[in-house]
This record gives sequence, C-alpha cells and structure tokens, in this order.
Amino acid sequence: MLEPWYLPGFGVPGPEASDGRWHQGRTASGELFRTPALGPSEAARIAGTVRQAALLAREQRDIQAVAGAVARAASRLADPSGPVGHASAQLLGAELGWPAGVVAETLEGMRGYWTLDAIDALLCQELGDPGYLDGFRPDPADPSRRRRAAGPPLLLVVHAGNVPGVAVTATVRGLLARSGVLCKVPAAEPGLLTAFARSLAQEDELLARCVAATWWPIDEPAPEWTEWENSAGKVVVYGGRKAVEGIRSRVAGHREIVVYGPGLGVGVVLPPADVSAAAAALARDVCAYEQQGCVSPRMVYVAGAGAACFAQGLAEALDAETKRLGISAPETRDAAAIRSARVAWELEGYEAETERAVLGADDLSWTVLADEEAGAGSEALPRVVYVYRVDDLDELIEILAPLEGCIQSVGYAGEEGLGRLAEAAARLGVSRIAPFGDMAWPPADWRHEGKHQLLPLVNWTDLELPA
Repeated sequence: MLEPWYLPGFGVPGPEASDGRWHQGRTASGELFRTPALGPSEAARIAGTVRQAALLAREQRDIQAVAGAVARAASRLADPSGPVGHASAQLLGAELGWPAGVVAETLEGMRGYWTLDAIDALLCQELGDPGYLDGFRPDPADPSRRRRAAGPPLLLVVHAGNVPGVAVTATVRGLLARSGVLCKVPAAEPGLLTAFARSLAQEDELLARCVAATWWPIDEPAPEWTEWENSAGKVVVYGGRKAVEGIRSRVAGHREIVVYGPGLGVGVVLPPADVSAAAAALARDVCAYEQQGCVSPRMVYVAGAGAACFAQGLAEALDAETKRLGISAPETRDAAAIRSARVAWELEGYEAETERAVLGADDLSWTVLADEEAGAGSEALPRVVYVYRVDDLDELIEILAPLEGCIQSVGYAGEEGLGRLAEAAARLGVSRIAPFGDMAWPPADWRHEGKHQLLPLVNWTDLELPA
C-alpha cells in the first residue's frame, strides 16, 4: 500500500497503529493508499516545525542556494537514467494508470520548469533582483528607500490531481518565496510531491524540513486542515470550481487566498494552414496529460472551408499518436461516457439537420466529433475533440464570447488573422496563445491565468531612510 506523506516533526506511526489512525484513499487508477490521521497537537507540531525551518533557512540559505537545491531535487524526478526518475515513472504509472509513453513525456515536459536556468529566469523576470528575497536592497526608483520581499512563514497549498508535476512546481514556488509549504496532496496522484520532498532531503535537509505533505478527505473535518489553515499566512488552491468554492467557505475571511481554477483549451485553424502538420501537432497536445490539463484542447474551430478535411486529418493523427504512446482503451466509466457522447452527437445532428461526423477508434482510445456548423459544446472526456466550422473570425469571436474568463489557452495553426485572434483572446481573458504542438507545454515563466507565479506569494517591506 502506498504511503504518500512527508511530515517533518511527526515521526513514523508504529505497526501497532490502529485503522483509526490512518486516512485511506484511492488514486485515479484505484490504487489504495493511506496517510496518518493527525491529531490537533500533531498537526500543530508539524506546522511549527516547518515554520521554524523556513525562518532558519532565510538566515542560513540565500536564494541562489535555494534555487540550486530545489532544481537539482526536482530535476531528478524526471531523469529517466537515474533511480529517482525511474521510480517516479513507475509511481505515476501505478497511481494514474497511464501508459509508460504518456508518463515519460509528462515528466520530460515538467522537467523544463525545474531546471536552474528556468528558475533563475523566473526569479529575475518577476522580481528584477532576486536578492530582494535575501534582505533589503536599494529601490532603483527611489534612492532613499530600500525594499525586501518574502512570503509568509507558512503557505497552505491545496493541490489538484489532474496534471502530475504541478504540485511539485507549486511547492518549488513556495520555497523560492522563502516560505514553508504545508501541502494537501491530491488523491488522484499523491505520490510525486512526497518523492520530491525526499529528493530535496538528499540535497538539503533544512530545506526539506520546509515542506510537509499529506492527504485527508476534504469532505471531513480534519485537524490537518484546522491547524494548518490557522497557521498559514496565505492559502493557495488549485482545483475545479466546486473544490475552490468549498475551500473558500472554510478559509477565515481575513486570510488571503490565491486561486488557480478550472480552465479550457481551444484550438483555431486559420488559413493557410498545412492540415497534415497542424493535425499532427494538435494530436500531441490532445494526448498530453491524457487531455486533463487546463491547457488541453477540447474544441477546435476551422475558419472558412475545410473543417471536414481537418477532422479527418486529426483523426489520422490521433490514431498514430495514441499508438506511438501506447494508449489503449479507457477504463469502464470513461468508455461508457464516450459511447454516450458519440451517440448523442449523431442524434442531435440528425434532429437539427446539421452535417455531423463521428470519427473514432474502435477501442475508444480517441474520438473526433465534427460539425459543419459553429458551436461551443464539449465534454471533459479522454481524447475527445470537438471540431467546428466557422465562417470567419467574426463568427468565432461571437461563439467564444460566453466563455470569457474560462479559456486558459488558445492554440493555432495558420497565419491569416492571427493578430486579430490574439486581440480577441486577450479580451476574453486568455493567458496564452501558442502554436499547435506547444499548447501542452507552456514556458516556465508562463503567467498561469494571467497571474505572476511568485509575486502573489510574497509580501514587500519598505525601509525609508532619513533624508
């Protein structure tokens, strides 16, 4: 049984621990795991241990030492040639039920966020001078003032489980903000973050004590939540709308919440586009993370003629990509939902007298639902893509208007009207516009939901010098 927890200051429950001393859950694949059921004093002691370590680390480690340690520890998770990377790949495969090819590409993609170069670039872009995290530095805009930045001694981070590796990235950000990080790991994929904490302990034991990670049922009152929420300076939440609303209702009104909610990926094919190349690139974006990310494309719009041609090209590309990655039939519940979506698509098209097509693998590993009329319907099912034809960008903008604030990323192929598409996407609150093939892998300094990565976590202190 998996035990995905890392709790400095707690110790190890003995073999005599009763079932009542454990929380039990299941991962996305149904793998059983357990974590200690902490009492109030235990949860408070762990929070105190992490807080003390974070404050000590501010005195004994500069930001470059922190960046180097977390980069080395995180990068090992995705190194297929090393024992940590090999174990991480096996862990994700067991937790999520994903094929080895998808796991390997996911870890390799996440690795780009964890390199020292990526971390240094992020620090410089958001802070200008990373030294602000080490102490007071002159303010370039005002010579009579000095400034410094640091997160609160403790952050509480509630993680979603749809994309593995995001929990590691979020924890790295917390450590870069010079905070201790208390983490509620996701039930779907609880193990990678605790693997990172153990990898960090090999690099720097003090920094590893700045991280605590465990799981408890979110729908039950738990000392872990009560004690950790009371001790945290800020709460960071990743999750769907229902999860975010639930967390908001539990957080004290004076405490700051940083939210990363659900998002949608949309693709646009502009003329002139190479259909074969565009379809192959889009298929890679669809298959990444099993199409579960907020950047994953679910709806694709083909401007002008050629929607049927693109749908056919995408079907062929998805067939090739799923075979390359070793993706097979979905699990029973998803399979039933995909069959239902295919039937509903045909019936609705028949009733509306529209020209629709269903293209898909016999084993349901991929599906393309194409319509020669514009629409905005989709379902969050694995590797199910809705392809719509639009006359022009005017019609596309009108169709997408009701989705303002919901679209995370827009992918594209072709060039005609790209500038206008980008302006329209910006008005809709889209945080990133990228070519097909790059949608699933944003750069390390991407502003998720249009937010900075580090600045929402830190507080600034100004020191005004006498004239």
